[in-house]
Amino acid sequence: MTEEAIPIADPKETKTPAVDKAAQAAEKVLLAAERAQAYKLRGYHCSESIMRACAEALDVRLSDDLLRASCGFRGGGGGYMDRCGVLEAGCMLIGYLYGRLTPEQADWGYSYLVCVLHDRFKEHFGSIYCRDVMPPERAKDAPVCIRVYAEGAEVVMRLLLEAQQLLDALPPEERKNGRLWFPLPSVDQKPLD
Repeated sequence: MTEEAIPIADPKETKTPAVDKAAQAAEKVLLAAERAQAYKLRGYHCSESIMRACAEALDVRLSDDLLRASCGFRGGGGGYMDRCGVLEAGCMLIGYLYGRLTPEQADWGYSYLVCVLHDRFKEHFGSIYCRDVMPPERAKDAPVCIRVYAEGAEVVMRLLLEAQQLLDALPPEERKNGRLWFPLPSVDQKPLD
């Protein structure tokens, strides 16, 4: 006597309620901000914290080599107080997710996203430089820059979550290799709330 097979539901046919993409994105942004602060409190610097927090929120695994490479950007470049390590980590993540491996591959996509990130970072913090972004007051009981870690992670994550939409919205005539993106072309951008 043979047993009858029990039919298994095809996952493609299973009906599930539509997931609100905006709510999912907001959760990822919040998760990145919280994790960035948690990494700061564990002793990681800005660039290290943002790399780890945003990658985790995106469910992307980064190699130890890439995480080590991010260390030098802390404190505006080894403590030099130049471009903020949070911004630099965002640029590294864009390069990791959208970069190229050969000169024959396009460079306009990641270049454009890095420039948009600079604009958004400067708009949010008033500067892209660590020396300007770092809070002047250094309270003994509050870790330096913890607000920058959280808010910077939010700026980076929002851009990463919108990246494909931004690239798709860029007019074809703007998609040129070797292009310098200053000033940025006007594109219908609808940032996440």
